[in-house]
Amino acid sequence: MNKTFIIVKTQFEGMHCYPNAPEEVAFLKNSHRHMFHVEAEIEVFHDDRELEFIIVKRKLDEFLASFKDINSGSCEMIACKIQSFIKKTYPYYNNMGKTERYVNVKVFEDGENGAYIKEI
Repeated sequence: MNKTFIIVKTQFEGMHCYPNAPEEVAFLKNSHRHMFHVEAEIEVFHDDRELEFIIVKRKLDEFLASFKDINSGSCEMIACKIQSFIKKTYPYYNNMGKTERYVNVKVFEDGENGAYIKEI
């Protein structure tokens, strides 16, 4: 069975650190800046703009504006927060009640390395 998704990409500036970093990358223990690149894949239930991606992107950008100081948050943690926000913001109701959307989120540091939360 095929599923249809819209894809929204954005980025935001943030500061974070990794307090328990291995000695090999001890410099990560200090607060440092990244441009976090976000890609969200959001399930839609029909193919005629059920969710308009420009509107979704604007709401996501508003949510991400609060992420200026992430502290020790990892890409994985950020992806989980984004996934929760999207699910809460865009519930779907069918004739049997509320249904969960599949929401997959990728978060990359500086467009290179990152994390991917994928629902299976």
